[in-house]
Amino acid sequence: MNVDDRPRKRRRRRSSSRTYRSPQARARARWKGLAVFLAALVIVGGALFYFLASVEEPPVAVATAPVEASRKPVERTAALPPLKLPADQAPHGSAMEWWYYSGILDAAAGQRYAFHMVVFVANGLIKHTVMHAALTDLQTGKRYVSQSRTGGSPLANIPNGFDFKQEGWQASASDSGHALRAAFAEAAITLTLDNSGPVVAHRAPGSETPGLLDFGSSGISYYYSRPRLPARGDVVVGGKTQQVRGEVWFDQQWGEFDVLSLGWNWFALHLKDGSDLMLYELFDKDGRSVVTAGTISDARGAVPLRQGEAELIPGNRWTSPKTNITYVVEWSIKLPSGTLSVKPFLPDSEFDSAGTTANVYWEGPVKVTGSQEGQGFLELSGYDRLGLKPAKGK
Repeated sequence: MNVDDRPRKRRRRRSSSRTYRSPQARARARWKGLAVFLAALVIVGGALFYFLASVEEPPVAVATAPVEASRKPVERTAALPPLKLPADQAPHGSAMEWWYYSGILDAAAGQRYAFHMVVFVANGLIKHTVMHAALTDLQTGKRYVSQSRTGGSPLANIPNGFDFKQEGWQASASDSGHALRAAFAEAAITLTLDNSGPVVAHRAPGSETPGLLDFGSSGISYYYSRPRLPARGDVVVGGKTQQVRGEVWFDQQWGEFDVLSLGWNWFALHLKDGSDLMLYELFDKDGRSVVTAGTISDARGAVPLRQGEAELIPGNRWTSPKTNITYVVEWSIKLPSGTLSVKPFLPDSEFDSAGTTANVYWEGPVKVTGSQEGQGFLELSGYDRLGLKPAKGK
């Protein structure tokens, strides 16, 4: 009920203890209050994007409903529709969703370039769409970054896919393939990606529900990857255009979830024997490891890592001269098949997205040696917000 619709007697009692304001003044005050409220929502919405910058969306161990000890626990995810592709490639209108690409590209003359590009969408009282992109020249070490943000969704609806276009950028996918385009101040990248290669539906340790992860009190998320999308296109650096090719890792994740209390270390690795490793470690506000899990996959299928099969051992750290945030940029990964050593091509791969998602994270290409060779991407998220140096072990 509006204030002016209440009984007159009640209004007179209120006016006796306050300075009288005309109806027009009160209306202006209400609109001013509404404007302040909406502005606050925009700020909070930007902060919520902290979780999206990464990302890479780290899954947590599956939560189950309590049952009798003699019965097998019932997964909450079993009540949701199963992952269905290609239909699920399209936007879902969930609270959070992102489409994420990363890869290392080779030019004919031997030059190499690494990139990541991601579209984030947050749906709430206000919808936001954010795009992040970074391109690194692995010869010179020069890194180009760009980002954009808009209210609403710059999306064209297409069957079984998406088509985001914003400020000269594009990220799109359909049954036939994907297309990426991003422009930087002194560089640009344009790629076409085939929709071939394996699809990996991730699941948490102990779960029998592929493509769905239960975050417990933080909600439930869908999560799948296409680890090896064949890509071809052009990279422009210093006014020179070069044709490039490579295999690109693609992730899509969506759902009603929130893990703002956690940080994570996330690995997406192409190994020389043709297998792929997605591995994540979640850590809490004190830097203690909460869970380490992931998936090993190849052309024959995917196998989730069981609890305790993977151990992450932190190595050398790098401190950003711009933000003073310290990141663990070198890691040893102990697996049943052997130990992998992961080191960055360049330690300075920090992405400051304070202007679009209100956070700072580390995202960059890495080299793999040890029991196998390979390459891929590492993401370190939550170091800024939590002010942590993740501890070894629990």
